[in-house]
Amino acid sequence: ANAGVAWMYGCSSINCSILGIGERTGNCPLEAMAIEYASLRGTTDGMDLTAITEMADYMEREIGLEISPRQPFVGRHFNVTRAGIHADGLLKDEEIYNIFDTGAILNRPAGVTVSSTSGAAGIAYWINSHYRLTGDDMVSKRDPLVTEIKTWVDEQYASGRQTVISTTELEKLIVTFKKEID
Repeated sequence: ANAGVAWMYGCSSINCSILGIGERTGNCPLEAMAIEYASLRGTTDGMDLTAITEMADYMEREIGLEISPRQPFVGRHFNVTRAGIHADGLLKDEEIYNIFDTGAILNRPAGVTVSSTSGAAGIAYWINSHYRLTGDDMVSKRDPLVTEIKTWVDEQYASGRQTVISTTELEKLIVTFKKEID
């Protein structure tokens, strides 16, 4: 906020950190300032904000940096919901839950983590986004595959599970239940 106000009142540049590294010195993250700039100006002035996601991916993959899951714009939990009601909104019209097109802006579409509160909508959204299904290929929350997975998920939490369902687990479930349904 301080850096944004400084820009508004004539400051020509801001010292930044990358992904919050060095933030204890008072430097705000570069990725946050790029978004702040675009929101204040109403334009990116040629900046490619998808580079923020690429930068984070590079830092994790090549440098081995462990980015906090809650780090704004780049953490793995950014723009991810566990709530079935939000997933249902995403299935119906993404703007209901996600007022910004984060897929276009950051190459980070909204996501869903499957848990005890995701419901069938969360599972359907996860499948569609994970496998990049579109149009007629998309599964609905009433699809038999989704129903089978939801039954399994519900059983897990009824038995005392506390953790979210992992990507690996969901991929295996899809293979297993798809064979049974087909």
